[in-house]
Amino acid sequence: MEPEEKVEASSKSSNKTAIIVVVVLVLLGVVWFFFRGTVMTPAGVSVDKNLDGSATYTTEEGTVTIGVNSYPDNWPSDVPKYSNGQIQYSGTSNPQTGQAGSAVVFITTDDVQKVVDFYKRELTSTGWKIEQTATIGQMMVISATKGSTAFGAQIVKMDDGQTSVTVGIGN
Repeated sequence: MEPEEKVEASSKSSNKTAIIVVVVLVLLGVVWFFFRGTVMTPAGVSVDKNLDGSATYTTEEGTVTIGVNSYPDNWPSDVPKYSNGQIQYSGTSNPQTGQAGSAVVFITTDDVQKVVDFYKRELTSTGWKIEQTATIGQMMVISATKGSTAFGAQIVKMDDGQTSVTVGIGN
């Protein structure tokens, strides 16, 4: 028999949370697509390789900058940076249409609950409102808002015992 999925909500803003999760997933999709690279650059996309090892991809709709091993330069000062993690990749979107945002993916040896507790504590201490947390199997999701800015994190225990953390910020 499969274990039941456990979901806990700290508020009734499930629509807002769904939007936050979608924003995070879209940012991650863009980050993954460009970070992994392709044999050919898609038509209409120009690529600039930056001195810091990052790359900026530009289309008529906006730009996405993908960097490795560091938080994006525009990471908000009131959004905590997890110190015990190894950044796998990060990215920033500055679209001409839609919403701007940033995302970072890192691996840590800390357990899922320790990472969730860190974000809950640090976000609320800088004025963020925790909108929802959810636990589904080995994964936890946390979403928060501050003004018009949304925060979303997905924290997953991997098979190798490490924890993968994906954090997205959007306006």
